[in-house]
Amino acid sequence: MYRFISILIIFFNFSFATAQIGKWENYTNQSDIYSITSSNDGIWAGSFGGIFLYSKQNSFNQFNLLNGLKELSITSIEKDKSGKIWIGGKLGYISVYNPLEGNFRTIVTIALSDKTQKQINKLVSSGNKIYACTDFGVSIVDANTLSFGDTYTKLGSFGIDSKVNHVLPLDTIWVATEKGIAVQKSSLTNYLDPQSWWNFTTQNGLPSNNVRVITKFKDTIFVGTSNGVAKLRNSSFQSTFDFLFANKRINDFLVKGDSLFILSDNVIALYHNFNLSIVLENYYVNFREVEFLENKIYIATNEGLLIIEPSRAYFLNPPGPNSNFFPSLAIDEKGQVWAASGRDVALKGFYRLSNEGWKNFTTTYYPILGSNAYHRVKVTSGNTVWALSWGQGMLRIKNDSQMVRFNRSNVNGLNGVIENPNFIVIKALAEDSKGNIWLLNYRASDNRSLIKLSKDSTWEFFVNEINPNLTVTEDLLIDQNDTKWILLEKAGQFQNVEGLVYFNENDKMPSRWGIITKDKFGNFTPTSMAIDLRNEIWVGTSQGMYIIPNPTRPTERISSVYILRTQYINCITVDQLNNKWVGTTTGVWVLNSDGTQLLAQYNTKNSPLPDDNIKSIAINPNTGTVYIGTDYGLASFNSFSIKPKETFEKLKIYPNPLIVNETQISNLTIDGLVKNSTIKIFSSSGDLITEFTTPGGRVAIWNGKDKNNKPVPTGIYFIVAYSEDGEQITTNKFTIIRK
Repeated sequence: MYRFISILIIFFNFSFATAQIGKWENYTNQSDIYSITSSNDGIWAGSFGGIFLYSKQNSFNQFNLLNGLKELSITSIEKDKSGKIWIGGKLGYISVYNPLEGNFRTIVTIALSDKTQKQINKLVSSGNKIYACTDFGVSIVDANTLSFGDTYTKLGSFGIDSKVNHVLPLDTIWVATEKGIAVQKSSLTNYLDPQSWWNFTTQNGLPSNNVRVITKFKDTIFVGTSNGVAKLRNSSFQSTFDFLFANKRINDFLVKGDSLFILSDNVIALYHNFNLSIVLENYYVNFREVEFLENKIYIATNEGLLIIEPSRAYFLNPPGPNSNFFPSLAIDEKGQVWAASGRDVALKGFYRLSNEGWKNFTTTYYPILGSNAYHRVKVTSGNTVWALSWGQGMLRIKNDSQMVRFNRSNVNGLNGVIENPNFIVIKALAEDSKGNIWLLNYRASDNRSLIKLSKDSTWEFFVNEINPNLTVTEDLLIDQNDTKWILLEKAGQFQNVEGLVYFNENDKMPSRWGIITKDKFGNFTPTSMAIDLRNEIWVGTSQGMYIIPNPTRPTERISSVYILRTQYINCITVDQLNNKWVGTTTGVWVLNSDGTQLLAQYNTKNSPLPDDNIKSIAINPNTGTVYIGTDYGLASFNSFSIKPKETFEKLKIYPNPLIVNETQISNLTIDGLVKNSTIKIFSSSGDLITEFTTPGGRVAIWNGKDKNNKPVPTGIYFIVAYSEDGEQITTNKFTIIRK
């Protein structure tokens, strides 16, 4: 029992200007809807990807971290009497959106409390109050001032910090908890005292102590539990509607005039004139909340917004990827982003982001997939896209639409796992310098875990000669010597050897097959790997990063990267400047080419990343756009890691004019450079102002200061850029205005 101190109430207007290099974007799936509410504008929905408004004009308005939300996993959404939209999340943040002003205010009181479980299970509006039902009690918030009142965590005889699912504010408050119902005693006023509450449990007739929703209909209290519906008669509850809802989990009630809607996981029913009738049954999705607006029923489900009209029922979803899982990313030659959804849990196929938006690939529209469990995507030469399935082989996609799936039916000698040879898991794929495609066949029943698909469409199978039983593999890379590097899956049910296996059939290694065990990496488990532009092998582990500088003599010297010595490395991506973008469980770390400097760090505290546990990173070399995948959505922003030009063209210089002053940082962007260009800046009288070497890519920046680090005066200036060998040169001019 405690009262939140008002000084803890903090409101944020979020800005990511200090963290970003360029424009950020968020991409999330908003079909996994947990809560809905209606307003004069339409239906508001809270999902595990943010919120959206489905307007009366049949359009979507989507909101995510960039719009002002503090978190994306939304568990409750509610409209107050003034029209403001209240949003509660899994982490305990409460955001308040004012449609008239178009802005968010976020209350962090619960999120920053010392409670272990902070989820907002339900927000209930009543008069000028908002009741926040949480995993540890119920808090009362003033809807006008957004200030906290009392928080009740000890409700009668129930244990402290009982999970609250719902409240019914009448003359006194009825609280639905996981342990039963708590009701304020009207004769008392200090409700922080546990003795001020009555309790109802199964001993008082409840079908279950886990009471999920409570309402008043025609002067009768109805409760929905995890085991059916009950109503209050005299001083005890009795089960009702058992013929339809016995042993069913009840998720929501909705009172509309003289009718009561009752929602279970799969059934919505209408109670009217003492008759209970089924409106709709659907055992393929989960029903969560119900709303009624303009003669239509709206239901929040795990597959989108279900709309029931008098003559039809249908689902609607805002545009976006098919899932919030992004375990693998790849970018094709057109700049399109491809993403997989996961193994056998997500089951959402794969998806593609282009200039036209998102396109989702599932068995519903593409039966050739065989399954929706696609865990990895890859792009090879000829703009060929490969989607790797968990159990159905792999899919080759050409020209965005021409698909061929490879499995046992069309690949002679391809064998799956021991338990079922038809269950083919291609774990990873890479292309060598000759255009051959190499594959990892996970847990191959014949031990032939490495496969070669030649350019002439012939197949060749290899057994690991170091240890034929090492078939539990994770990833595959091919270096500049065409050595195949195989990351073994970390120890588990099927294997207890961890490390890297290498294979080179052209005698460019000490042996044709070899293994580097985890003792070479500080005895930490290798978890990821990448090959940089200098042909060095970077190995991420469960605690830090290691570098193999000479792949032809891999065990001679392996060094560690000090900056990442305590980090769990999920993925590594090398950009056009040979910088390393490292996905960890604490965000993205950007290192310089040799790993000695930390160039940047991005996490949920300084950027609109959906989550700190980074699963995948891909960079468009032609635009510098960085895509970062998590289990809660995708983020992107524009970096300067852009592939340099082969030859100089006319430089693009912006902003022009450049405004310079003593207090504000002003940068001039120079675009169109060749690799390792040198820049010289001259005044109109020919004096050298400054010179510098670019980072290596297509774009460089200048801070408007001379070689003595002083802002330059107003005037016209000239840029001279020349290549590393001095054989190419280009010029341009720009204006500076100093204030």
